[in-house]
Amino acid sequence: MSDRRFARLLLAGTILTAALSATPAWAGSAPDDTTPNASVAAATSTDESDASDASDASDASEPQDHGVIVVTGEKATTIASSGTKSATPIVETPQSISVISAADIAGLGLQNLNQALRFVAGVTPETRGASAEVYDQFKLRGFDAPVYLDGLRQFGSATGYAVPQVDVSRLDRVEIIKGPASVLYGQSSPGGLVAEVSKLPLDRALYGAVSGTYGSYDLYRVDADIGGRAGNDVLWRIYGSANGADDQQTQGQGKRERQTISAAVTAGAGSSTSFTLLGAYSHDPFNGNYGVFPTLGTLIDNPAGKISTKFYGGEPGDFFRREQAALTYIFNHDFGSGWALRSSGRYQYVKSRMGLVYTSGPAVDPLAVAPTLYARSSYSTREQLNNWTFDNQLTGKVVTGPVTHNLLFGVDRQVAHSAGLSAFGGGTPIDVFNPVYGTMPTPQTPADVQGSFGIGSANVRQRQQGIYAQDQIAVGGLRVTLSGRQDWARQARDGQAQKDEKFTWRAGALYLLPFGLAPYASYSTSFQPENALLSDGSPAKPSLGKQIEAGAKYQPTGTSILVTAAWFRIEQTNVVVSNPDFTAEQIGKVRSQGIEVEASAPLPYGFNAKLAYSRQRVKKVEDVVAANIGLPLATVGRGGISANLEWAPTEGPASGFAIGGAVRHVDKTYADFYSDGVARYSPAYTVFDALLRYDLGKLSPRLANVDLGVNATNLFDKKYLTSCFANYAWCWYGNRRTVQATIGYRW
Repeated sequence: MSDRRFARLLLAGTILTAALSATPAWAGSAPDDTTPNASVAAATSTDESDASDASDASDASEPQDHGVIVVTGEKATTIASSGTKSATPIVETPQSISVISAADIAGLGLQNLNQALRFVAGVTPETRGASAEVYDQFKLRGFDAPVYLDGLRQFGSATGYAVPQVDVSRLDRVEIIKGPASVLYGQSSPGGLVAEVSKLPLDRALYGAVSGTYGSYDLYRVDADIGGRAGNDVLWRIYGSANGADDQQTQGQGKRERQTISAAVTAGAGSSTSFTLLGAYSHDPFNGNYGVFPTLGTLIDNPAGKISTKFYGGEPGDFFRREQAALTYIFNHDFGSGWALRSSGRYQYVKSRMGLVYTSGPAVDPLAVAPTLYARSSYSTREQLNNWTFDNQLTGKVVTGPVTHNLLFGVDRQVAHSAGLSAFGGGTPIDVFNPVYGTMPTPQTPADVQGSFGIGSANVRQRQQGIYAQDQIAVGGLRVTLSGRQDWARQARDGQAQKDEKFTWRAGALYLLPFGLAPYASYSTSFQPENALLSDGSPAKPSLGKQIEAGAKYQPTGTSILVTAAWFRIEQTNVVVSNPDFTAEQIGKVRSQGIEVEASAPLPYGFNAKLAYSRQRVKKVEDVVAANIGLPLATVGRGGISANLEWAPTEGPASGFAIGGAVRHVDKTYADFYSDGVARYSPAYTVFDALLRYDLGKLSPRLANVDLGVNATNLFDKKYLTSCFANYAWCWYGNRRTVQATIGYRW
């Protein structure tokens, strides 16, 4: 580790430790609701305040058995809010939903959302591998999926580089909604969406945690979290993180760094009316090497050899910087008699600056038998985004004889303004086996791009507003969900505007049997505006999605065991597809069909197990290019399996100790046609993870509430590809072995 990096880490750790140890009495305020063996990195967490304020969150708390600290207020992982915008048990929701808790993120040592989604059925994770951790890039049931935070959409700029990313230190949980969700959220992918939930204030006198992590590639994290009461009905919380690492592509001398801080206050906690204000700021001065690897020498054999995972095709001066700021409010009012109002809104600002040199794919000499010299290109962009999102919900309960209606009425509005300047240009070639850097400068601005094809500008304004209603009907063991929504969307790009409107709906039925089994079936629809001009000059209409899903869920009464299984079939129509002359037509159709199984269960003798399995086939049913029909979408996988097993005994001489491991298998992913006219697939891969954890308080009372842990991912250092665009001659390597150690203190 460099002296400069060590100094920054030491300074950050000293400041946080000093701040958190300024009042010795805090150490004596150990929580009563911790499990015997606590995770070193898990800070306190809170329920999402979507149906009630933070003070009511304790009603949903449930002790977890996976050896991780649980603070009163953490919603049970068997309950999810985003699927119905109400705190409904997953076993009673007729739709596939997965949950990742803050304890899961901490216990597995996960650094970003990409890594967290490794353990979710139906996800093709980390599509750009170790080269693009700055973005959350994955496929859900074969499609790109939007990310929401606290029920409000996280917009990205229209040109795609000013895109927000939430640091995992801010998250209380992540809920993955599978299948069309437009009925509650508006324009969305037919594959579903990811709903992130922020940590909010807890109704406790004083609480907090601090932890430090160091690992491979100079990986470091310093996380801190503190909160409490400020009067009878005012709660507050402040948390932040300083983290970073060197890139796996060490030849490029790249790195990522982030400093982020959030602060929240809730007024009126415990009363019928509460108001929460949450502010967040994140600064990413370095966002790593956003590069690619040539297909020849990675996916396809090159007689000259395999390209190293350390290779970087750009220049040491490449940069990618980002700033994010957001202000969110959440207002709750309980009218009594089962009726309540929730209103939330957020303003978000994102700014990005990038200058990049990259391998553009093909070899300089396409006839060479063993090429080593590859062409490069350059790119620079400056972008910024401002967006405002609002969601207002009225909920109520009506009982008519044996029938209970849980009603939801809502109106929301989303506005996003993005602007950017960008330029593409040429570059000097590079030898991928013996790279020499410094042959060209990194463009600092779009005007600096060499051989530019011209500076492009994009000024895009997006607007959507919708009204929706939902009725969750309960009659004995029968649960019926009916939802409908009308949307009006408008998009204007450089003065050219397009208006769309669409009605979407969902119907689902589930029957909960007395012993915990719940078979179900559902049908749902979605729409997604397309930002394209067709060959006749007209703007593209929104693509449409529809899904039928059937399955069963099983949760024995009084336990946290949850097993879910689902079969689904999704069809997306009005898909924009490209002609060979690069013009576009809107005649595409895509079908995704598959099965998914997930299970989470505490086992005897201190064992805990999780399983996620999926098998899917995503294919083009209609396309202007006949050769594409029947083939998958690029970078989409066939499925995979992950299994986690942990032993964390709560009594006996091994109490306070935990050991565990995971296996992750991802099936082959489609890579499209290479220049030789052959359709390619990135090979399947299997990697193994491991963890150790120990409560140092078991050694000495003076070390109470101090924990030590070690996590290792890709334990056997397997070299693998996550995906490729063979038609562009691009591929991406996955993360090599990473080992990290964490020490944490909580009160």
